[in-house]
Amino acid sequence: MPNETVLVVDDDPDVLHNTRECLSRIGYRVLTAVDGSAARQISREERPDVIILDVDMPVTSGHEVCKSLKSDSSLKHIPVIFLHEKPSIEDKVSGFEVGAQDYLSKPYDSEELAARVAAAVRQKAAFDRLRHKNAKLEALAKHVRAAVQHYEQPRSSNPGGDGFDVEEEGGKAIVRLTRRELEILQLLARGLNNDVISRQLYISPTTTRNHIQNILGKLGVHSKLEAVACAVRAGYVDFIG
Repeated sequence: MPNETVLVVDDDPDVLHNTRECLSRIGYRVLTAVDGSAARQISREERPDVIILDVDMPVTSGHEVCKSLKSDSSLKHIPVIFLHEKPSIEDKVSGFEVGAQDYLSKPYDSEELAARVAAAVRQKAAFDRLRHKNAKLEALAKHVRAAVQHYEQPRSSNPGGDGFDVEEEGGKAIVRLTRRELEILQLLARGLNNDVISRQLYISPTTTRNHIQNILGKLGVHSKLEAVACAVRAGYVDFIG
């Protein structure tokens, strides 16, 4: 049973009551507003998962309210479903242009309402997961860049002097990593943790930890982040399996 929050915005008390009853029976937490000002305030305070918004409202139209919500970086990811009595193709196009995700004609069927809200909830959940993953990757990239800057030193001027396990080959310092160690390094650079790496490579967590310790020892570093920084600095071109 869903437990997401839905905000219903309409100046018609009957529509508010019927929509709230329909969605509450399914399990949604339902909030209501009668105008655009209240809708914006509730949205900022409650961060609903979906907003059902009447197009034809006095003072501020649904289109204006939607544009206002979409201009707010903290609210723009909330899907908006427009309610409209007998909308034309032009009505729908203009609604989508201001940021609506979906349209629902008045009077609506309760099953259709539930289905469209559920679809909007799924889309927002997927988008939130993607944003969370992107934020983690951005944070990892920031740390890697900082580590690269900290450890950036021309290896040719002091081969092996920074603690690397290196050999000379054709006048070039080469870090000797096995193919499996290189695979693990590449997965670490993608931000994966030990458990995920173990599953992807079909090896035990203990084996993964041992490989990582070997990588740290060969690179002369003390953390996985430093190891990734070294790999990024080298561009993998000097690593051989």
